Parts: sequence; structure tokens; C-alpha cells
Amino acid sequence: MDRLQLFQSFITAIDRGSLSGAAKELGISQPAVSQQITLLESILRKELLFRTSRGVRATEAGLLVYQGAQKILDQVNSLEEDLNNLDHSLSGSLRITAPLAIGQSLIAPIVFDMQSRYPELDISLKLSDLLADLVKDRIDLAVRVGSLGKSDALARKIGDLELVLIASPEFLEKQGRPRVPEDLSSLPMIQYRDDKKKPEQVLIKDGQESTTAIQATYTFDNPDVILNALARGIGYTKFPYLLVKEQLKKGELEQVLPSYTVPSKPIYLLYPSRQSLTRRAEVFIEHLLSTIITLEGVTPARGGKWRTTVNESNERLISVA
Repeated sequence: MDRLQLFQSFITAIDRGSLSGAAKELGISQPAVSQQITLLESILRKELLFRTSRGVRATEAGLLVYQGAQKILDQVNSLEEDLNNLDHSLSGSLRITAPLAIGQSLIAPIVFDMQSRYPELDISLKLSDLLADLVKDRIDLAVRVGSLGKSDALARKIGDLELVLIASPEFLEKQGRPRVPEDLSSLPMIQYRDDKKKPEQVLIKDGQESTTAIQATYTFDNPDVILNALARGIGYTKFPYLLVKEQLKKGELEQVLPSYTVPSKPIYLLYPSRQSLTRRAEVFIEHLLSTIITLEGVTPARGGKWRTTVNESNERLISVA
């Protein structure tokens, strides 16, 4: 039997945590999956799985095989794609995940444009603030804002998302417009769930940082809900300028303490490995980077050679010099 098929069955069993889960994804029977993994163990002369009533997990040898097999399959897939794309067309699947807020306004339009240009391309876009496991969930690219989470994926910082404090003019008329940061302590603040709940806010003026107390009265997990809450005048919030610039220009929303700035959030692009970067993924990245350059409210990361670094959580990063 083709060893690539054996590797695929083994990898799927590890990813799904059970033989039945692997069988369902691969479209074959559970006994067939079990037989293929047993055959692979026989060929390699190593026990690769611990089998229990609750599922399966890799042995020490199994972890080595999993990592090596994943690289082999990625290289084979990349080779097949390069051969298929000799005519400069793009086909196949591309799985992307992004946070709700910028996913709708920034990532989705790029997906629509790529789908229009390459009809044979099958793009799946999942918008969620939950940090997915790129390898386990078989995601090709992930866009993340602020936190990278715990991941073995490679990441590249591609920009900084500008944030502003905003409220409705009616709210500020009723509550009074803050003149200094300390005035925020008497106003109810609406927080986004993705933000770590803190009792203070950092503000910057003339290069000097100051920290002031805030009232985090409300917490919501959806950007549209926050905008609705602002319209109802229940508080002020911190929000990406990119998403509210039109409302600010029209006067529907108003910037709070406009002479101060709020620290921006880094935007990262993550992918499982260098070998996993297919041509279709590279085209998406090129489109994303060229789009960011034109956006008001996003500062592109400075260009330069990519270098590998390690952050405090021992996550491997590809950053821009």
C-alpha cells in the first residue's frame, strides 16, 4: 500500500484523537484505518499509537513520525500544486481564519476578489475570535490581532491596527466630554471580550504615556453589538479606527480625548510551516500586504528580510526587520 496513504491515515487519527474520527474524515471504515496504522507500525517496527477506549494518542516514536510525515505530505502537495499551476492558474482549497472585526472589513473583500479572479479556487473563511490550532484544524493561514496565543505556527507581523476611544455625540452631551484622562474614570466603558479586562487605560500624548482608571461596565464579544451599544448611548469604547472612520467623518460617532492616542495592536499572519505555504497562500498574502499599504487606520510593518526569532512563550516568529 502507498506509504503516503498510511501517513495520511496516521496523521488524521492523531489530529482527530480517535480512529472513528479519522475514518469519518477520510471516508473509509474504522477497521480500515486501524489496519493501515498497524501496517505502518509493522513497516517502521515501532508502536506509534496508544489505543484506549477514549481514543488514541501518539507514542514518542509516533510524535517523530507525525512531524516527519506532515512535512513529507506538505512537500508532495506543494509539488503537485506547482505542477498544476504551470499554466499560471490557481486551483485547490485555501482555508483561512481571522477575527470577527477585521475579518469582515479587511479579509472578506480579499477573499471575494481572489474567488472572482480564480474561479477554480475553493476558499474557506472562518471568522472567529477563538484561536484555532492551525495544524489540527488544517488551516493554511490565520490572521490574528494582538495575541498570538499558544502555537507552534510561524508568524509574521504585517502591521499595527490603530485604535481610538469613541462614543456617540448624544452620550458625550449627556455625560460631559472628557478633557483630561482622569475624566474617564466616571464614564461607563464598553469592552471587547478579546481585550484583557483591566481597570486602567494607557493613553499617549507628546510621546509620554499615562495610565488612568476606567469603569469597564460592559463586555461584549461582537463588534456589531458594541456599535449598537454606542448608538444607544450606554458608554464609550476602544475600537479600531479602520472600522469607524466613516461614522467619525459623518459625525455619527465622536472621538473621546482626541488629543491623546491609544496604543495600537499588532496584526500577525500565521501559517503552519514554510513548507505549507502553497502558491495560492502566497497569492493571498501578496494581496493582503498590498491592501494594508492603502488602508487608513493600519500602519504596515516595515519592509526587510524575514528573520526567525523566539518570543517569551517560545513561539517561533517570522518578523519583519
